[in-house]
Amino acid sequence: MENWFLIALIAPILWSIVNHIDKHILSRYQEGQGVNAILIFSSLSSVVILPFVIFFHHSQIFSVHFIDFLSLIIVGFISATAFYFYLKAMNIEEASTVVPLFQLVPIFGYFLSYFILGESLSITQVLFSLVILSGIFMISLEIDIDNKITLKKEVLFLIAVSSFLFALHDTLFKKIAVVDSFWIAVFWQYVGLTLFGVILLTFFKKSRQDFVFMVGNAQANVLSLNALSEILYIIGNLANNFATLLAPVAIVLVVSSYQPLFVFIGGIFFTLFFPKFMVEKISTKHFFHKLISIFIIIIGSVFLYTSSLH
Repeated sequence: MENWFLIALIAPILWSIVNHIDKHILSRYQEGQGVNAILIFSSLSSVVILPFVIFFHHSQIFSVHFIDFLSLIIVGFISATAFYFYLKAMNIEEASTVVPLFQLVPIFGYFLSYFILGESLSITQVLFSLVILSGIFMISLEIDIDNKITLKKEVLFLIAVSSFLFALHDTLFKKIAVVDSFWIAVFWQYVGLTLFGVILLTFFKKSRQDFVFMVGNAQANVLSLNALSEILYIIGNLANNFATLLAPVAIVLVVSSYQPLFVFIGGIFFTLFFPKFMVEKISTKHFFHKLISIFIIIIGSVFLYTSSLH
Protein backbone atom coordinates (compact mmCIF):
# COMPACT_ATOMS: atom_id res chain seq x y z
CA MET A 1 0.00 0.00 0.00
CA GLU A 2 1.65 3.23 -1.14
CA ASN A 3 2.05 6.34 1.01
CA TRP A 4 -0.23 8.45 -1.19
CA PHE A 5 -3.16 6.13 -0.49
CA LEU A 6 -2.73 6.39 3.29
CA ILE A 7 -2.45 10.17 3.04
CA ALA A 8 -5.49 10.39 0.76
CA LEU A 9 -7.44 8.17 3.16
CA ILE A 10 -6.95 10.69 5.98
CA ALA A 11 -9.29 13.17 4.28
CA PRO A 12 -12.53 11.12 4.05
CA ILE A 13 -11.97 9.71 7.56
CA LEU A 14 -11.57 13.18 9.11
CA TRP A 15 -14.41 14.64 7.03
CA SER A 16 -16.72 11.84 8.19
CA ILE A 17 -15.93 12.74 11.82
CA VAL A 18 -16.71 16.39 11.00
CA ASN A 19 -20.11 15.31 9.59
CA HIS A 20 -21.02 13.56 12.84
CA ILE A 21 -19.81 16.50 14.94
CA ASP A 22 -21.97 18.86 12.86
CA LYS A 23 -24.98 16.58 13.36
CA HIS A 24 -24.37 16.39 17.11
CA ILE A 25 -24.08 20.17 17.48
CA LEU A 26 -27.20 20.77 15.38
CA SER A 27 -29.16 18.34 17.58
CA ARG A 28 -28.38 20.50 20.61
CA TYR A 29 -30.34 23.49 19.32
CA GLN A 30 -33.88 24.36 18.34
CA GLU A 31 -35.00 24.19 14.72
CA GLY A 32 -32.65 26.25 12.55
CA GLN A 33 -30.83 27.88 15.45
CA GLY A 34 -27.72 25.75 15.16
CA VAL A 35 -27.57 26.21 11.38
CA ASN A 36 -27.07 29.99 11.60
CA ALA A 37 -24.64 29.73 14.52
CA ILE A 38 -22.40 27.10 12.90
CA LEU A 39 -22.49 28.92 9.55
CA ILE A 40 -21.21 32.15 11.13
CA PHE A 41 -18.66 30.29 13.27
CA SER A 42 -17.31 28.42 10.25
CA SER A 43 -17.24 31.50 8.01
CA LEU A 44 -15.43 33.63 10.57
CA SER A 45 -12.97 30.80 11.26
CA SER A 46 -11.70 31.24 7.70
CA VAL A 47 -9.84 34.35 8.87
CA VAL A 48 -7.19 32.22 10.62
CA ILE A 49 -5.60 31.15 7.33
CA LEU A 50 -5.25 34.71 5.99
CA PRO A 51 -2.19 35.76 8.07
CA PHE A 52 -0.27 32.67 6.92
CA VAL A 53 -0.93 33.43 3.24
CA ILE A 54 -0.01 37.10 3.80
CA PHE A 55 3.26 36.09 5.48
CA PHE A 56 4.41 33.80 2.67
CA HIS A 57 2.81 35.50 -0.37
CA HIS A 58 2.34 39.16 0.61
CA SER A 59 4.01 40.42 -2.56
CA GLN A 60 1.48 38.67 -4.81
CA ILE A 61 -1.81 39.18 -2.98
CA PHE A 62 -2.73 42.50 -4.58
CA SER A 63 -1.50 41.58 -8.06
CA VAL A 64 -4.82 39.92 -8.86
CA HIS A 65 -7.01 41.55 -11.51
CA PHE A 66 -10.12 43.32 -10.24
CA ILE A 67 -12.51 40.96 -12.08
CA ASP A 68 -10.73 37.92 -10.64
CA PHE A 69 -10.71 39.53 -7.18
CA LEU A 70 -14.45 40.13 -7.38
CA SER A 71 -15.05 36.63 -8.75
CA LEU A 72 -13.09 35.04 -5.90
CA ILE A 73 -15.08 36.98 -3.30
CA ILE A 74 -18.23 35.63 -4.98
CA VAL A 75 -16.69 32.13 -4.97
CA GLY A 76 -16.27 32.47 -1.18
CA PHE A 77 -19.94 33.49 -0.88
CA ILE A 78 -20.95 30.51 -3.03
CA SER A 79 -18.99 28.15 -0.78
CA ALA A 80 -20.66 29.54 2.35
CA THR A 81 -24.11 29.30 0.77
CA ALA A 82 -23.46 25.68 -0.23
CA PHE A 83 -22.45 24.97 3.38
CA TYR A 84 -25.71 26.56 4.56
CA PHE A 85 -27.82 24.12 2.51
CA TYR A 86 -25.68 21.23 3.79
CA LEU A 87 -26.38 22.28 7.39
CA LYS A 88 -30.10 22.61 6.65
CA ALA A 89 -30.12 19.04 5.35
CA MET A 90 -28.10 17.75 8.32
CA ASN A 91 -30.55 19.45 10.63
CA ILE A 92 -33.42 17.24 9.45
CA GLU A 93 -31.72 14.00 8.38
CA GLU A 94 -29.09 11.48 9.49
CA ALA A 95 -25.49 12.05 8.43
CA SER A 96 -25.28 8.61 6.81
CA THR A 97 -28.12 9.61 4.48
CA VAL A 98 -27.00 13.19 3.77
CA VAL A 99 -23.31 12.60 2.98
CA PRO A 100 -23.76 9.99 0.21
CA LEU A 101 -25.99 12.46 -1.61
CA PHE A 102 -22.97 14.70 -2.07
CA GLN A 103 -21.74 12.42 -4.83
CA LEU A 104 -23.95 14.72 -6.88
CA VAL A 105 -21.02 17.17 -6.72
CA PRO A 106 -18.83 15.38 -9.29
CA ILE A 107 -21.83 14.93 -11.57
CA PHE A 108 -22.61 18.64 -11.50
CA GLY A 109 -18.88 19.31 -11.71
CA TYR A 110 -18.42 17.37 -14.94
CA PHE A 111 -21.28 19.19 -16.63
CA LEU A 112 -20.28 22.64 -15.34
CA SER A 113 -16.66 22.09 -16.39
CA TYR A 114 -17.95 21.11 -19.83
CA PHE A 115 -19.82 24.42 -20.25
CA ILE A 116 -17.52 26.76 -18.27
CA LEU A 117 -14.04 25.28 -18.80
CA GLY A 118 -14.63 23.55 -22.12
CA GLU A 119 -13.56 20.17 -20.71
CA SER A 120 -14.79 17.05 -22.46
CA LEU A 121 -17.61 14.85 -21.23
CA SER A 122 -17.59 11.22 -22.42
CA ILE A 123 -20.49 8.81 -22.79
CA THR A 124 -18.82 6.63 -20.14
CA GLN A 125 -18.88 9.49 -17.63
CA VAL A 126 -22.55 10.11 -18.36
CA LEU A 127 -23.37 6.41 -17.83
CA PHE A 128 -21.52 6.21 -14.50
CA SER A 129 -23.22 9.44 -13.44
CA LEU A 130 -26.50 7.60 -13.95
CA VAL A 131 -25.22 4.76 -11.73
CA ILE A 132 -24.47 7.29 -8.98
CA LEU A 133 -27.90 8.86 -9.44
CA SER A 134 -29.56 5.45 -9.03
CA GLY A 135 -27.77 4.97 -5.70
CA ILE A 136 -28.70 8.50 -4.63
CA PHE A 137 -32.33 7.82 -5.50
CA MET A 138 -32.25 4.62 -3.42
CA ILE A 139 -30.81 6.26 -0.31
CA SER A 140 -33.30 9.14 -0.69
CA LEU A 141 -36.15 6.72 -0.05
CA GLU A 142 -37.64 6.58 3.44
CA ILE A 143 -38.81 3.20 4.76
CA ASP A 144 -41.21 3.76 7.66
CA ILE A 145 -42.27 1.37 10.39
CA ASP A 146 -45.02 -0.08 8.15
CA ASN A 147 -42.50 -0.57 5.32
CA LYS A 148 -44.15 2.24 3.36
CA ILE A 149 -41.66 3.86 0.99
CA THR A 150 -41.59 7.62 0.39
CA LEU A 151 -39.05 9.95 -1.24
CA LYS A 152 -37.19 12.37 1.04
CA LYS A 153 -37.87 15.30 -1.26
CA GLU A 154 -36.76 18.11 1.07
CA VAL A 155 -33.38 16.54 1.88
CA LEU A 156 -32.76 15.65 -1.76
CA PHE A 157 -33.58 19.22 -2.82
CA LEU A 158 -31.31 20.78 -0.16
CA ILE A 159 -28.35 18.57 -1.05
CA ALA A 160 -28.93 19.00 -4.79
CA VAL A 161 -28.69 22.78 -4.35
CA SER A 162 -25.68 22.44 -2.04
CA SER A 163 -23.92 20.04 -4.44
CA PHE A 164 -24.54 22.31 -7.42
CA LEU A 165 -23.09 25.29 -5.52
CA PHE A 166 -20.04 23.30 -4.35
CA ALA A 167 -19.45 22.13 -7.93
CA LEU A 168 -19.86 25.70 -9.21
CA HIS A 169 -17.39 26.86 -6.55
CA ASP A 170 -14.80 24.26 -7.63
CA THR A 171 -15.24 25.05 -11.31
CA LEU A 172 -14.98 28.83 -10.93
CA PHE A 173 -12.04 28.49 -8.52
CA LYS A 174 -10.17 26.32 -11.04
CA LYS A 175 -10.92 28.76 -13.86
CA ILE A 176 -9.39 31.64 -11.90
CA ALA A 177 -6.58 29.73 -10.14
CA VAL A 178 -5.05 28.53 -13.40
CA VAL A 179 -4.58 32.18 -14.41
CA ASP A 180 -3.46 33.58 -11.05
CA SER A 181 -1.46 32.00 -8.25
CA PHE A 182 -3.14 29.19 -6.33
CA TRP A 183 -2.47 30.93 -3.01
CA ILE A 184 -3.80 34.25 -4.30
CA ALA A 185 -7.01 32.47 -5.24
CA VAL A 186 -7.17 30.76 -1.84
CA PHE A 187 -6.58 34.07 -0.02
CA TRP A 188 -9.35 36.05 -1.72
CA GLN A 189 -11.74 33.11 -1.55
CA TYR A 190 -11.23 32.95 2.23
CA VAL A 191 -11.66 36.72 2.43
CA GLY A 192 -15.04 36.18 0.77
CA LEU A 193 -15.91 33.45 3.31
CA THR A 194 -14.94 35.70 6.22
CA LEU A 195 -16.86 38.63 4.75
CA PHE A 196 -19.91 36.39 4.41
CA GLY A 197 -19.76 35.66 8.16
CA VAL A 198 -19.30 39.35 8.99
CA ILE A 199 -22.34 40.29 6.89
CA LEU A 200 -24.50 37.64 8.57
CA LEU A 201 -23.34 38.78 11.99
CA THR A 202 -23.85 42.48 11.25
CA PHE A 203 -27.01 42.71 9.17
CA PHE A 204 -29.09 39.61 9.97
CA LYS A 205 -30.59 39.86 13.44
CA LYS A 206 -31.77 36.24 13.70
CA SER A 207 -28.37 34.87 12.66
CA ARG A 208 -26.61 37.21 15.08
CA GLN A 209 -28.88 36.16 17.95
CA ASP A 210 -28.28 32.47 17.22
CA PHE A 211 -24.51 32.97 17.12
CA VAL A 212 -24.46 35.03 20.33
CA PHE A 213 -26.62 32.39 22.02
CA MET A 214 -24.24 29.63 20.99
CA VAL A 215 -21.14 31.50 22.15
CA GLY A 216 -22.73 32.89 25.31
CA ASN A 217 -24.78 29.94 26.50
CA ALA A 218 -23.23 26.84 25.01
CA GLN A 219 -21.22 24.55 27.20
CA ALA A 220 -17.48 24.53 26.69
CA ASN A 221 -17.62 21.14 24.99
CA VAL A 222 -19.89 22.48 22.23
CA LEU A 223 -17.50 25.31 21.42
CA SER A 224 -14.59 22.88 21.63
CA LEU A 225 -16.35 20.54 19.20
CA ASN A 226 -16.92 23.44 16.82
CA ALA A 227 -13.23 24.31 16.93
CA LEU A 228 -12.25 20.65 16.56
CA SER A 229 -14.55 20.32 13.56
CA GLU A 230 -12.85 23.25 11.80
CA ILE A 231 -9.37 21.88 12.57
CA LEU A 232 -10.21 18.38 11.32
CA TYR A 233 -11.77 19.81 8.15
CA ILE A 234 -8.66 21.89 7.38
CA ILE A 235 -6.32 18.94 8.06
CA GLY A 236 -8.47 16.77 5.80
CA ASN A 237 -8.24 19.35 3.02
CA LEU A 238 -4.46 19.61 3.41
CA ALA A 239 -4.08 15.82 3.31
CA ASN A 240 -6.27 15.65 0.22
CA ASN A 241 -4.32 18.42 -1.52
CA PHE A 242 -0.97 16.83 -0.62
CA ALA A 243 -2.15 13.45 -1.92
CA THR A 244 -2.91 15.05 -5.30
CA LEU A 245 0.80 15.93 -5.54
CA LEU A 246 1.71 12.24 -5.19
CA ALA A 247 -0.96 10.65 -7.38
CA PRO A 248 -3.39 11.58 -10.21
CA VAL A 249 -6.25 13.80 -9.02
CA ALA A 250 -8.91 11.40 -10.29
CA ILE A 251 -7.44 8.53 -8.24
CA VAL A 252 -7.32 10.69 -5.09
CA LEU A 253 -10.97 11.59 -5.70
CA VAL A 254 -11.77 7.88 -5.79
CA VAL A 255 -10.43 7.58 -2.23
CA SER A 256 -12.42 10.66 -1.18
CA SER A 257 -15.58 8.99 -2.46
CA TYR A 258 -15.25 6.49 0.42
CA GLN A 259 -16.45 9.21 2.81
CA PRO A 260 -20.09 7.98 2.82
CA LEU A 261 -18.88 4.54 3.92
CA PHE A 262 -16.89 6.03 6.81
CA VAL A 263 -19.91 8.12 7.83
CA PHE A 264 -22.06 4.98 7.72
CA ILE A 265 -19.57 3.05 9.90
CA GLY A 266 -19.28 6.01 12.26
CA GLY A 267 -23.07 6.22 12.61
CA ILE A 268 -23.23 2.56 13.64
CA PHE A 269 -20.33 3.02 16.08
CA PHE A 270 -21.83 6.05 17.83
CA THR A 271 -25.32 4.51 17.96
CA LEU A 272 -24.03 1.33 19.60
CA PHE A 273 -21.40 2.74 21.96
CA PHE A 274 -22.11 6.48 22.39
CA PRO A 275 -25.88 6.94 21.92
CA LYS A 276 -25.80 10.19 23.91
CA PHE A 277 -23.62 11.68 21.19
CA MET A 278 -25.88 10.63 18.32
CA VAL A 279 -28.27 7.89 17.24
CA GLU A 280 -29.08 6.64 13.73
CA LYS A 281 -31.52 4.05 12.42
CA ILE A 282 -29.64 0.75 12.27
CA SER A 283 -32.42 -1.81 12.15
CA THR A 284 -31.87 -4.62 9.65
CA LYS A 285 -33.92 -2.99 6.88
CA HIS A 286 -32.33 0.43 7.39
CA PHE A 287 -28.85 -1.10 7.62
CA PHE A 288 -29.06 -2.94 4.30
CA HIS A 289 -30.95 -0.10 2.61
CA LYS A 290 -28.12 2.34 3.36
CA LEU A 291 -25.32 -0.17 2.80
CA ILE A 292 -26.52 -1.22 -0.67
CA SER A 293 -27.22 2.39 -1.70
CA ILE A 294 -23.80 3.58 -0.52
CA PHE A 295 -21.99 0.78 -2.34
CA ILE A 296 -23.80 1.60 -5.58
CA ILE A 297 -22.82 5.26 -5.17
CA ILE A 298 -19.18 4.39 -4.39
CA ILE A 299 -18.92 1.97 -7.34
CA GLY A 300 -20.36 4.60 -9.68
CA SER A 301 -17.99 7.24 -8.26
CA VAL A 302 -14.91 5.01 -8.58
CA PHE A 303 -15.62 4.31 -12.25
CA LEU A 304 -16.58 7.94 -12.90
CA TYR A 305 -13.27 9.24 -11.55
CA THR A 306 -11.10 6.53 -13.12
CA SER A 307 -12.79 7.10 -16.49
CA SER A 308 -11.30 10.59 -16.49
CA LEU A 309 -7.82 9.05 -16.56
CA HIS A 310 -8.34 7.64 -20.04
